[in-house]
Amino acid sequence: MTEAQGRPQRRTQRERREATVGKLVDATITAISEVGYARASVQEICGRAGVSHGGLFRHFETRLDLIVTVAEEVGRRQIENFLARVHPFFEAEGSDFLEVLRAIREASRSPLNIVWFELLLAARTDEELRTRLAPTIESYSKDIYLTALRIPAIAAQPDEIRQVAVFTGLHMFDGETFVNAVYPRPDLDEKRLQLVAAFYASTVQPHH
Repeated sequence: MTEAQGRPQRRTQRERREATVGKLVDATITAISEVGYARASVQEICGRAGVSHGGLFRHFETRLDLIVTVAEEVGRRQIENFLARVHPFFEAEGSDFLEVLRAIREASRSPLNIVWFELLLAARTDEELRTRLAPTIESYSKDIYLTALRIPAIAAQPDEIRQVAVFTGLHMFDGETFVNAVYPRPDLDEKRLQLVAAFYASTVQPHH
């Protein structure tokens, strides 16, 4: 073995940069999840990431720039999670609405969704954040909808109500997730699923 082979390969500058950015993004996601958006300060994030303040600002001009990158990553992971949950239903013609909704609910209850809510809630009263997040939110919504349409039970909804039906269901589960973080009502969970499943089933036009 040569001396060069015996030494560990030094990471390139790009690899080091990507590693640091990854630590900062992961630390921000965890901080927002555990202490909330308002308390996810630069100091909090850097402490969790093991990166100095200077290290953070070498990669992001402002905390807002970091938050925008975090939102993009949360959106990407959420789509991945949603896809994994509903993928079994893509080829399942005649799937039980109840099981489809159960899978969507599980995706909605991911801890990442709480982070997404925190970002949306912050954007409600922060115009600059709202403006910066708008493209990410639009792209995320489109990807979620297109993924949902790959489920035959969803695609079977009449054209005129399909989009509103998808987002009404998603927003219901989003709200349920947010409230359940503070005031869980497991006694209503199954009843709510059955009610919504019955509604979706009632709107599907029968094949002739």
